[in-house]
Amino acid sequence: MEKSKPPSITISRTNWTSHVLLGISVCLLALACMSVIQKSSSLAGLWLPTALMIPVLFRHRYRDWLPLLCASALGIAAAHSVLGTPFLRYLPYLLNNLFEAAFCAALLRRLLPEQDPLTGLGYWVRFLMVAVIFCPLVSSLIMMLFILHIQSPVELQSRFATWFMSEAVAILALTPLGLVYQRGYFRKNLTSGRFFGLLLTLIITLAAGFLALKWLPYTFAFITIPLLWCAIRLPRIEAFIIFLCMTLMIALLHTSGIVSVQPHTVVQIPQGLIFLPLLLILTPANAMAMAMHALRAEKSHITQSENRFRNAMEYSAIGMALVSPQGRLLQVNKSLCNLLGYEAEYLTTLTFQEITYQEDLGKDLAMLEQLLNDEIQTYTMEKRYLCRNGEVIWALLAVSLVRDEEHNPLYFISQIEDINELKHTEMTNKRLSEALHEEKELMHITLNSINEAVISTDRNMNITFMNPVAEKMTGWTEEQAQGQPVNRIVLISKGQDGPLIDNLLHFDINENLHSSVERSLVLHGHHTGLFDVQLAVSPLRTLKDEPIGIVLVLQDVSRSRELMRRLSYSASHDLLTGLSNRGSFESSLKKALNLIATARQSHCLAFIDLDHFKAINDTAGHAAGDELLRQISTLMQEHMRNSDRLARLGGDEFALILFDCPVEQGLNTLSKLVSEINQFEFIWEDKIYRIGASAGLTKMNDPTVSGSEYMAQADKACYTAKNNGRGRVFRYEPQQKTATVHTEGSIFPPEKT
Repeated sequence: MEKSKPPSITISRTNWTSHVLLGISVCLLALACMSVIQKSSSLAGLWLPTALMIPVLFRHRYRDWLPLLCASALGIAAAHSVLGTPFLRYLPYLLNNLFEAAFCAALLRRLLPEQDPLTGLGYWVRFLMVAVIFCPLVSSLIMMLFILHIQSPVELQSRFATWFMSEAVAILALTPLGLVYQRGYFRKNLTSGRFFGLLLTLIITLAAGFLALKWLPYTFAFITIPLLWCAIRLPRIEAFIIFLCMTLMIALLHTSGIVSVQPHTVVQIPQGLIFLPLLLILTPANAMAMAMHALRAEKSHITQSENRFRNAMEYSAIGMALVSPQGRLLQVNKSLCNLLGYEAEYLTTLTFQEITYQEDLGKDLAMLEQLLNDEIQTYTMEKRYLCRNGEVIWALLAVSLVRDEEHNPLYFISQIEDINELKHTEMTNKRLSEALHEEKELMHITLNSINEAVISTDRNMNITFMNPVAEKMTGWTEEQAQGQPVNRIVLISKGQDGPLIDNLLHFDINENLHSSVERSLVLHGHHTGLFDVQLAVSPLRTLKDEPIGIVLVLQDVSRSRELMRRLSYSASHDLLTGLSNRGSFESSLKKALNLIATARQSHCLAFIDLDHFKAINDTAGHAAGDELLRQISTLMQEHMRNSDRLARLGGDEFALILFDCPVEQGLNTLSKLVSEINQFEFIWEDKIYRIGASAGLTKMNDPTVSGSEYMAQADKACYTAKNNGRGRVFRYEPQQKTATVHTEGSIFPPEKT
């Protein structure tokens, strides 16, 4: 998988210019290499195109590889075309080169870091095993498969060695330079003086190599000396440049016949392995260059660390000192001198024991002893120091110990931070905190003693405090409620079945002062039932008037509200039957008149008078009469709609409003009520009593007619029914101002509006 973070010089988008340059470079290298091979066909030439493609692919994303490989293929094909090589003859070798470059680059991306692939000797060894040995071997084996059927075993062996050596030496000479090179390196690092030094070193090294090749025995052994000298003396990338130049010079000199690289041995080395010694001398030279690079990097890191520590100590805002194991101040910074009022030269003549307040010295020495015994790695303590002017100041001391390679103590690093003002502020805050604690305890005792529930929240409306009364009413303990949203713990609705108040912060206490009992505030406790409450909300604010929470005060008014409900019920209901009384019925009558005017509804108003009630009341007693009234009230309610309103006006007289009801339907309903009453059998003390009812009905459809007028019309119709045989229903006729009888199945004239 391609790594998510590309290197700094990775091309982020397709750059066709780089593709063209790669194709041209590969073409020129291939042309040069093939020219050398054609001039000396028995010589293992250097094949540089593959060595160039590997670092280029390594530094590009996988999705850019295809155009890069195509550019390289075109470059190699162009070189073959210039030399007149048939297409089918070089095609297998071309494909093998492309495969080797891609395969090697993919493996190196897995094994090497992207930013600096050869950052250490270990990574260089990975490169050597993969790029110089493994991939050329695989490529050589693939090449053998192409020519297996046309070459003899001896020739196959020679071709295998030739291919492997040409790839391995070229990769070791060129690829490391491509991997470590960074764009702008020469412009940034090679000043005129450095460039002249590199050029001089290159000339000396190549001259020494030429002399060794021309006149010295054991040629490659002597060539190793200037290469190692370059590896030790030069930076890594410049050493790789010289290694490449030395390799190219040896190949060109041997190809031109000026020198021979055949070692002076009894056994003649096969032509295919003629550059094996060159591979062997390049390997230690590269390894030495990598080792020196790691050494320089470590030395640079140490130098940077020392400079950082020196600057951090010298320019630190807090006092710092290096102290010997015996307590002598070895080095101090300006901040410590300013803190204590001493000059640096004078301080270095003292010990830390001499400037430490005597009462704090014992603890300091004890901690120091633990540090020396390796029982602790560092310690921090607050201690007092003696200033030059005699003042005693507080400081925060942090001490660590530096040891040498044999674990012997070298010196202590002491950091002394001025906390004098902080300590004085801390003492003042401690006194204030004690006073605040006393006030807080007094407040808690007061809040726990009152009978109201008190709940406070933070700026996020999460509960911070609840007194015992609040715990009892809400059903939550303070521990359970702390940190919870107040709307989750305190559930208050407008009326028992009304909507919950979702934002207590914006609750207006005046909103519910004149609400009815049914719309008053109700607290829904957690498994503790319902509480009628009076709520007060007070916001908490800072001195800058910024909100920091609220305080809720809940007063349980359940008893007073229950008493109000009873009084309200008594004022609007008949205590004997539970029906509405005359006052409540008149309110319902006003509501009906309002609906006539606003919604254009028509209603029916009826009066019902019980027949023979007085006889039963006188015969069986008032208790029987009361029970009869209750049963008759229940009977009538069972045959009414929920929207209708039945009231007892007094004695045995009842009134009924049938809301939004046509006269026909009203007369039928009233007739059924009268019929049910006429058929009702009242049993009292094992005796059966029968009773009847007379009823009168009037239509309500004119908003200009008053309620008392409609009542008079219904009363007149009922009076007519009672005087015409009882047990009947009469309807009031507005035009004739008389009442007409209604019987089941009778035909009524059309309603007149």
